[in-house]
Amino acid sequence: MISSSFYEYIDRESIDSDLICSLCDNPFIDPIVTQCGDTYCRLCIEKDMGNGSHCPSQSCNQLLSTDHLTLNPPPRLVVSMLDKLKVRCQLCEKTNINRGTFDEHIKTSCSEYRKDCPGKNIGCQWFGSKNEHDEHTKTCLFEKLRPMVDILYKIIENQSLDIEKLKKQIEQQTTEIGQLNTQVDQQKAQFEQQKTESKQQKIQLDQQKTQLEQPKAQLQQQQIQIGDIQSENQTQKNEAASIRNQFTILQEEINKLKSTALWLCK
Repeated sequence: MISSSFYEYIDRESIDSDLICSLCDNPFIDPIVTQCGDTYCRLCIEKDMGNGSHCPSQSCNQLLSTDHLTLNPPPRLVVSMLDKLKVRCQLCEKTNINRGTFDEHIKTSCSEYRKDCPGKNIGCQWFGSKNEHDEHTKTCLFEKLRPMVDILYKIIENQSLDIEKLKKQIEQQTTEIGQLNTQVDQQKAQFEQQKTESKQQKIQLDQQKTQLEQPKAQLQQQQIQIGDIQSENQTQKNEAASIRNQFTILQEEINKLKSTALWLCK
């Protein structure tokens, strides 16, 4: 709705008090009904609600919230009475305008309503009355440049979309890189752990090798001892064989002596 600052009520004193908002003391604009049955301007009651106020009704005084507002619109009769209130345009001084049609008056017939140039969105700062508006629009340099500006805006819009896509791709790639870095860190940690385990296994192997070298040295020493014993045994065998030979020779000598003795005794 057009700002109420552009009009004033005619014969304000004659307006029914039931159509007056107790918060702003003006006829209702976009009226809304509360749970307690009172009616206020929507902006007025929402402003109080935003300030954490209680319901202005003395019979209610509940803390205002969205639950305190009804979804039911005000009676059509009330809306119709408000739309038919007579107002005077403060711009062109036209009078006896129904408030409900004031927006249409401003947009279509008010000669003094100040309008911005259609080229405002591309830089034109002109504004003026409706009578001047059409003439300015015909000669506005910004409007003449609009086709080119629209093309540039379209290019900028497309580039902005491309930039947003690239940003999303970069964010996605950044996420993927982060995940890959995490995987690399995990693999690196696993490698370090395996490296540590390999070192520990090598130490254990060296210890086992050392432990195996000791029995091997003992075995070699025992083999040397066995060789010495075998040499001693062989020496003893040789000595025993020599003794047996000597014993055999003696035995033969004894036998010879026995034979000689027997021969002499004959």
